[in-house]
Amino acid sequence: MGAATEHGFAFGPCVLAPTSRGAVTLRSARPDAAPRIVHNYLTTRQDRDSLLAGIRIALEIAAQPALADLLTGPFSDTPTGGLDADLLAWARRSGQTLYHPTSTCAIGAVVDPELRVFGVEGLRVVDASVFPTVPRGNTNAPTIMAAEKAADLVKASGGHTSGA
Repeated sequence: MGAATEHGFAFGPCVLAPTSRGAVTLRSARPDAAPRIVHNYLTTRQDRDSLLAGIRIALEIAAQPALADLLTGPFSDTPTGGLDADLLAWARRSGQTLYHPTSTCAIGAVVDPELRVFGVEGLRVVDASVFPTVPRGNTNAPTIMAAEKAADLVKASGGHTSGA
């Protein structure tokens, strides 16, 4: 693709509160083996409907007269018919993640309120994976907040990570 040579615009409809669930599991007992990650994007009707609505809004905005002078050709490779199946096929082919995975070790499911892993002595999880739900924005600030809280918890416990 190369460096941009002209002004332009882009749209990025996304599902901010996905209901589809993936899984991260061990591939093998080897500690250096990469995990098996199954994303399961768009597996729920709610996520598909949300993305379809976003794509339609983006295409409607792109078709407005105020942007006509900026267009130098067709808007991406999006389907022109607007059928759900065509738009979803395009989304699956062209879509990208937001690179902000969270909630794989959620508080209450994997860790306790003090971020200690259930059933594993001396281990806390301190990152975005402890979020009980996916934030509707960039995960940087909430992750810093979780780390600050974890630092306070460790400090208050005298460095001990066992319960009680």
